[in-house]
Amino acid sequence: MSPKRIIFVATGIFAGVGILVSVVIIAINGGFSGAGPSIFNPPTSKDLWTLGSNIADGMNLTYSLTSNTGDDKANLTDSIVSMRFHNMGEKWNIDFKIQNGSNNNNVSEIHANISKNQLLMTDPITEKDNKFLQPLEASVLAIRDIAREPKYLVVGAVWDKIFTGSNTIDAKIQSKDTISTPAGMYDVFSLQYKVGNSSSTIYINKDLPLPIKAQVYGENGNLLYDYELQSISR
Repeated sequence: MSPKRIIFVATGIFAGVGILVSVVIIAINGGFSGAGPSIFNPPTSKDLWTLGSNIADGMNLTYSLTSNTGDDKANLTDSIVSMRFHNMGEKWNIDFKIQNGSNNNNVSEIHANISKNQLLMTDPITEKDNKFLQPLEASVLAIRDIAREPKYLVVGAVWDKIFTGSNTIDAKIQSKDTISTPAGMYDVFSLQYKVGNSSSTIYINKDLPLPIKAQVYGENGNLLYDYELQSISR
């Protein structure tokens, strides 16, 4: 067998082993219940969700948001935030608009550049603007910490490990559901984990670049953030 042939065969073997490991992990964690991918019909690249995918030039996402993740002056209660994306080649320029329900509905408008990969800030912004963006980055955009690479939207798929003291908790896809939001009805996968007595849930639609809805709690059972998609335009 030629060296090239050996390399080709070895690559196929390792790729197969990688898929098998993913399938086994999902199966062990309670996946493959009901219709959809199974151990005999393993998930493929079509089942992967990538943070920031499907963003189009001019897209606008508007959310309702309550976030208790900033300091007292940066927290948002019953607020409306929107993000309009502008294509800048290798990055997005985003117009952020924040109507702060906890501060007499004062409106802040902030402009920032973020990477197309992982939606991370690429250029410095003022300290004042950064302060206003903190609650948004720690809520709607917090999915960046879990979806650091493409993830399987398959029931039972573990997305990340949550560390709380000496305990390790799986954040995994628990179910496939249909939910109603002000932006419409969506088929979603529910990413869940439980810290203490509080269960956190993040709802993800395969065709949207960011989660549709979330309720996330801290170790003491306090609400960290709660958001829901209100509208989307492309």
